[in-house]
Amino acid sequence: MAKSGKFFIATMVGAVAGAIGGLLLAPQSGKKTREDIKKVALKLSKEINGTIKDTKEKVEEVFGKATEETIAKYKEVKSTVVNKVAEVKNAGKEIDKEKYAKIVENVVSEFKDDFTGTKDGAMKMVSLLKRDWLKIKKALV
Repeated sequence: MAKSGKFFIATMVGAVAGAIGGLLLAPQSGKKTREDIKKVALKLSKEINGTIKDTKEKVEEVFGKATEETIAKYKEVKSTVVNKVAEVKNAGKEIDKEKYAKIVENVVSEFKDDFTGTKDGAMKMVSLLKRDWLKIKKALV
């Protein structure tokens, strides 16, 4: 009985110590992480957002015409790229030109169905977004 009591106490002490250690070493909360990602994404967006005229020209290049719907889709794709870059950056990973290009390609492929009405629209979108690399790089510093 004495041995089992000591074993139980040792187990409880170990469990409490493990829980305390886990809390002390745990990554930041989800809310804090989301706030950090939002800050990075806002900084990136400010750096790469162009004028209304510039956006309209890019939308016409990608979709053939600039309507409310195509402008919204263009902004959604661009915003998704920015958020993915912010997530990667917030995770402490380095982002180089190649990794940025991969993010762009992956995001545009997620939206591929939105480009079916235009010839080479997805490829044009990838090309336009890749041109933003220097601005992205500047904002990440």
